[in-house]
Amino acid sequence: MTTKAPTASSSRSNASTPHDIDQLLIDAEADDEQVQQLHPVLKRPWFLLLGLVLVALNLRPALSSMAPLLSEVSRSLGLSAATAGLLTTLPVLCLGLFAPLAPILARRFGSERVVLGILLTLACGIVLRSSLGEFGLFAGSIMAGASIGIIGVLLPGIVKRDFAKQAGAMTGVYTMALCLGAAVAAGSTVPLSEALGNGNGSDWTLGLGFWIVPAILAAIFWWPQTRQRHGQHQVAYRVRGLRRDPLAWQVTLYMGLQSSLAY
Repeated sequence: MTTKAPTASSSRSNASTPHDIDQLLIDAEADDEQVQQLHPVLKRPWFLLLGLVLVALNLRPALSSMAPLLSEVSRSLGLSAATAGLLTTLPVLCLGLFAPLAPILARRFGSERVVLGILLTLACGIVLRSSLGEFGLFAGSIMAGASIGIIGVLLPGIVKRDFAKQAGAMTGVYTMALCLGAAVAAGSTVPLSEALGNGNGSDWTLGLGFWIVPAILAAIFWWPQTRQRHGQHQVAYRVRGLRRDPLAWQVTLYMGLQSSLAY
């Protein structure tokens, strides 16, 4: 007796089951017509976990380190209140504006290589905003926000793919590291700028520039992942009609409201 392979239409009709919904949490390398099939072949999963934690720690310091020094930066560069507000708004906007690039880049170069490259871009943005005056400040902030937006899309897919049986726990670890990075940067940037000022008062450029250190460290630990074979994907599902899906709009509204409270 033979079993007929499920068609695309039958896959869509069963998409509401818990198993199929779970399968929709896919690697960003899979496009709208592809769903990740989980075949992790990791030699050192603990090293990947360490890399994920270090990368996640870098997904908020570039944002949260600016607010404690904003008044000092404004005085130093003569920024108006409106310009200072724009400075804190642009990176957050970039989180959403550049996020759609993540699956495009991942399909072409692979998620691991993209994460490494964007980590280095993030480091460049951190350096740039601490130099070249007002232009560097805004250009570097945009680069940092764009980098964080792209990496933030890729990491959850990597967690789901390579830690399929521990996805819930690993997502919790990833989220904890992300929040920890935000808190540490917000609380330590001012003391760092004062300590690095060589006794001549606070130096906001050094305080903001310090966060290149964890970014480079994360890139070093992440680099081996670009040389390791990861899971492969096959065509299994096509996502359609999200703009007409009430649940999709409810989730969008919920996430938008909680983000408005945070930012």
